[in-house]
Amino acid sequence: MQNSELLESFIQEAGEVMTGLEAGVAGLHAAPGQQFAQEMESLSVLAHRMKGTAGLYGYPQMSTLSGLLERLLDSRPRLEGEHQQQFLSLLDTINSVLRGGLNALRRGGSDRDLGLIFTQEGGTALLQRLVQEVPGEFQMRSARHLAQPQPDQEDQAAPAEAAPQGLEGELRQFVKDNAEVWEYFAPEVQEHLTSLRTELERGEEADLNVMFRAAHTIKGSSFMVGLQPLGDFAHRLEDLLGALREDAVPNTPEVQGALHASVDLMDDLARVAEGAELSVQARHDDLLGRLRALATGQLAAAAPTPAPTPETAGLGAGAPINSSIRVPAQRLEALLEQVSEVVTARARMTRLLERLDDLQAGMQTSQQRFQRTVRDFEERYLNPDMVRVTDDSGASMGSGNLMEQFAELEFDSYNDLNILSRSITELSADFAEVRRNLSDTVASLGEENEKLGKLVRQLRVDVSQTSRVPFTQASTRLRRWARQQQLPFDLHVEGEDVQLESNLLQRIVDPLLHLLTNAVYHGLQGGQTDPEQRAAQGKPERGQVWLRAETKDSFIDVTVADDGQGLNLERIRERALERGLRSAQELDQMPASDVARLILLPGLSTAEQVGSVAGRGVGMDVVATAVRSLGGELLIQSERHIGTAFTLRLPITQRILDILKVDLGNATVAAFPVSSVRAIRDLAPQQISEHQGVLHAPFQDEQVPVIDARVLWGVDVAAADPGASLRLVFLSTVSGLVAVRVAEFGSIEEVSVTPPVGLLGKLDYLAGTTVSVTGEALPLLEPLGLLRLTRRPDLWLDSRASSESGLTRRVLLVDDSLSVRRLVGRMLERGGLQVETANDGQEALDKLQLDDTFDAVITDLEMPRMNGYELISALRARAQNTHTPILVMTTRAGDKHQRLAFQLGANDYFTKPVNEALLLRRLGTLLSAQPQGIPA
Repeated sequence: MQNSELLESFIQEAGEVMTGLEAGVAGLHAAPGQQFAQEMESLSVLAHRMKGTAGLYGYPQMSTLSGLLERLLDSRPRLEGEHQQQFLSLLDTINSVLRGGLNALRRGGSDRDLGLIFTQEGGTALLQRLVQEVPGEFQMRSARHLAQPQPDQEDQAAPAEAAPQGLEGELRQFVKDNAEVWEYFAPEVQEHLTSLRTELERGEEADLNVMFRAAHTIKGSSFMVGLQPLGDFAHRLEDLLGALREDAVPNTPEVQGALHASVDLMDDLARVAEGAELSVQARHDDLLGRLRALATGQLAAAAPTPAPTPETAGLGAGAPINSSIRVPAQRLEALLEQVSEVVTARARMTRLLERLDDLQAGMQTSQQRFQRTVRDFEERYLNPDMVRVTDDSGASMGSGNLMEQFAELEFDSYNDLNILSRSITELSADFAEVRRNLSDTVASLGEENEKLGKLVRQLRVDVSQTSRVPFTQASTRLRRWARQQQLPFDLHVEGEDVQLESNLLQRIVDPLLHLLTNAVYHGLQGGQTDPEQRAAQGKPERGQVWLRAETKDSFIDVTVADDGQGLNLERIRERALERGLRSAQELDQMPASDVARLILLPGLSTAEQVGSVAGRGVGMDVVATAVRSLGGELLIQSERHIGTAFTLRLPITQRILDILKVDLGNATVAAFPVSSVRAIRDLAPQQISEHQGVLHAPFQDEQVPVIDARVLWGVDVAAADPGASLRLVFLSTVSGLVAVRVAEFGSIEEVSVTPPVGLLGKLDYLAGTTVSVTGEALPLLEPLGLLRLTRRPDLWLDSRASSESGLTRRVLLVDDSLSVRRLVGRMLERGGLQVETANDGQEALDKLQLDDTFDAVITDLEMPRMNGYELISALRARAQNTHTPILVMTTRAGDKHQRLAFQLGANDYFTKPVNEALLLRRLGTLLSAQPQGIPA
């Protein structure tokens, strides 16, 4: 755990619980029969506390093992003799493993190996033996009691294989008939239930959009696999959450109680399906009616839903998450061959390193000889006082005439200079030989290193292939969903042999299901399109839907297309305005491609009616959120009466990759994936143009948006030379090109990348972190995230210059509703604006006649004395307010209302309830064109 204080708190709390558990189990060894059962009941509370505490602090293995202990104790088995000793031994084993896990956490370790340790210490074998030998003793206490025949029913023997009865029987029969489906469905449901619980625990800060998406996904997945009871219940929960999100019902304690009870019930439905002996029929029927009544406002105040009885499941574990991947034997053989080649290459490099050691020893010997020769020469000529001259005639051996004798014999004479010269010549030859050998060895070492690099790269590619599975694993489930719809359309699947990362494939199944639902129930209009009308348009009588997967460069494209009616852009504009998601002025200026992307916003749907599978405006929001979390992009192509295609363009996951290092200045470094780098350029300032506040650079007949990574990373560029050339790295993304300005280009390295976590994980322009070969910590920048930032320069450009004057913009808010004035006024104040209000148009006009320093006016339309239209006309007739930005904020979304407002001089038009971010953004845009502090 990252936080040491939280870790210490957990260890202290869990240590107290463990002490109680160990003392209690020790007491069971000597407890008589009745007391034995009572002791187990009290110990069950401690086990439950341990399970919840471990789960809360993020230790899943410890929580799971504590949950097993709780289930064992809750069953309160009546055991005797050897079976009782085995049961006690099992409890001792669980306590021992839990205590060991707690000690490991105290030493800085983790709990990830507790399940393996439990198995190694014989816990799993003991558990299986007990369940097999005395299975009846490990049922629920309440279930076993119900199973006992009553005195007046002992003669009524039930058949051995009774047909499943009621809701419980239907759930269990589903898992029995669809075991393979349950393997992937159950973990998905639990993930969304966890999301619901997390938001409920946040109370008033809960994100209703997140909760709505979770319930919507559970519903859709349940209907897809055929689990009707869970799908129907999730649908009712979705209705209530939708009403809450639309403010149609108040968020009362009764509603909160129903939400908590609903999440608990859905969890119990899944447990019953897996074999838990729980009675859920009555709770299900009661909650179903309560959810319907609360969602429609028919049950404004009611008693909280009673909590479920404290029953626990049997020992049957939940459906395991299938985290294993089937790898063909041929691929494993190829990997083993490559590993053997790597081992051989390493042996060759080891031999070359030994040769280098020998050469080093030879160079050291030559160096010593050279130093000795130079030292002798220095002693004779550079330091003559150190030379001892002797007059001993015996020692001189007639040296006086020795040279003469040599001359007479015609011998070569050697003085010290000759000797030094010859020594240096010999040493030079030695050094030349060593240099030649060293050069050959280094060359061989370089060749071996290059070969090893190729082997490692190929091994890296092949190992990454082992984690990939064919697209057919997802398409099979989607084909099944299509068959179950019983609608007149055909699903065509292409690219089923395309290989995707297993984790990636699992995470795109839900988005693909939403896209298929959208294609059938929106694009094909629910399969109700007139065959004659389709024939007149040159289309087959049955609707056509395509699901296509293909690999492009370093991306995977998964497309869902239909030949339906295409997106109704006018209807999308209307709904966006009605929902307050965009202003009228923004919608008028939007190109068709941007209007089409509005369907990705939460709550926007063009459906006329809300059904059980479509019409709530949440499906495309789920898709966009999922794709963005995977670092990808959702592309939309649509043509009216021709069809629509949605493409999930996702990057291929790589854990080891080549990076380009760059210097951002002030000793700040970063990196880009080499696979995304299209080019690096030095461009002169005059080659750079500006469009809508964003710099653009030319590249291959295209103007590419530029983002300054130095500014983004907080590097001070104030002292930089404005006339200096721009060093740009051009990067390719799933949505186009982006140019990133850096201080200096660096080198290319091969590194291992760690995905960002915690707070860093929220930065979509950060792909991960790594450590260079020189030990530098490098942020790896995500090209697609950088491209998104170029579309919102206000998020990263230095805005200090705009606030240096310290003046505050003043806004006049005009509305006859006190609650609206207070709510919207707080929005504006949070945006740094000074707000003054008026009850109607006449009061607003009076204030403007006395004070002309308001920078903008926001007005309602329907007001007493003077309405909004009259106020706009009056302001535009005054010279002082000719250019004052006027924004209309009303419940009227009709086209005629908008046209009249704009004709009279309104600058923008919003519908209530107004979106805070939208209002502040549009107001900021309009005010930015006005000189600050100067009356309009």
